[in-house]
Amino acid sequence: MNTILVQNIAEYIAKAEHILLLTDERIDGDTLGSTMGLFHVLTALGKRVDVFSPKPLPKTFTYLPMIDVIRRDHTVLTQPSIDLAIICDCSDGMYLPPVLAKMVHKVPLISFDHHITNPKYGTVNIIEPNAASTADVVWRFVKAAGYPIPSHAAQCFLTGIITDTQVFFSANTTTAAVSAAAELVKHGAKLQEIIRANYVNKSTNFLRVWGIALERLFPDTQFGGIATAITQKDIADGGATPEEVESIAGVISEFLNATLDETHDVIVVYRETVDGAVKGSARARTKNVAAIAEKLYGGGGHKLAAGFKVPNAHMQQNTNGTWAIAPFSPERA
Repeated sequence: MNTILVQNIAEYIAKAEHILLLTDERIDGDTLGSTMGLFHVLTALGKRVDVFSPKPLPKTFTYLPMIDVIRRDHTVLTQPSIDLAIICDCSDGMYLPPVLAKMVHKVPLISFDHHITNPKYGTVNIIEPNAASTADVVWRFVKAAGYPIPSHAAQCFLTGIITDTQVFFSANTTTAAVSAAAELVKHGAKLQEIIRANYVNKSTNFLRVWGIALERLFPDTQFGGIATAITQKDIADGGATPEEVESIAGVISEFLNATLDETHDVIVVYRETVDGAVKGSARARTKNVAAIAEKLYGGGGHKLAAGFKVPNAHMQQNTNGTWAIAPFSPERA
C-alpha cells in the first residue's frame, strides 16, 4: 500500500472532527463491511462519525455490530459540522454528485476501492484492483496507519472479505485476503457467524429459483461464456423474497464459476428487476469481464467479477433456446 497515500489520509482523519461515511448504492457485504469496520475504528479514535446509505439495508447483515447507526434520511448530509467524507467500495461514484450537493460545505472526499474501473473521483483515492475486496484494502490502511482495531471492526472487515471471495471460493481470493482473515479472527471476528448469516440460511423458495436458473443454461456469445436468465415470473413462481432476489445472481454466478468444467471461462447471470430493467452479474476465471461489461452496457467491476444494468428492458427467449436482453415495447411497458 502506498505509504504517502496512507499518511495523506491519516492527516485528513487526524484533522477531522465530524466524519461522514458513505456506502455504495449497491448494498453488499463488502461496502457494508468496509464502511462499518471503518466506523468502529474511527469511533475508537474518538471521532464523531455518521453513516449514510442511499438504499435500504438487506436483513442478511443485521448481525453486523451497530448496523442500526446507518441512516437513510438526507438530514444527516446537511449537518454543517461535517468536515470529511469517506466512501468505500463505490466503483464509479455516479450516485454521489446529488448526495454531496446536499452538504452545507464542500469537504474532502476519500475513496477506498478495489474495482479496476474506478475513475478516482475522490480528493484522495486508495484503489487496489488486485485486492480481493475493499474491506481488505481498508483493513490494511487501518493497520498501516496504526489505528486501534476493536473486535466489532474486525467482524465487519471479515464480512467484506468473506462475502467478496465467497468464503475464499472465488478466483479473486488472494493470499493477502486469507492472511487478513486469520488476523481478523485473532482480533475477535466470528467467522462462523458470518458464514451462517450469508450462506447457510437459504430458503426452499430461493433454491427453487436457483433450480430454474441452472436448468436454463445457454451459450452467451457476447461474453464468450455460459449464461442463464431469471425473469420476474420465475421469481414470483418460486416465491423468493426481495432480499433473496438481490443476492441470487451473485450466488449462482459464483457457484457456476467454481463448479463448471475448465472449458467454461465466463459465467453470466441475467436477472429482471421490479423497476423494469435487467441486471447482469458476470464472473470469469481469466477473461476481463469488467472490460466487456463496460463496453457493452456501461457496467464495471474488477477483472474477474463485474456487473451492469440495462434500464427499460426484459429477458426474451429466442427460438433456439438462448436468451437475450430486449427493450420493452410500448404495449408491454
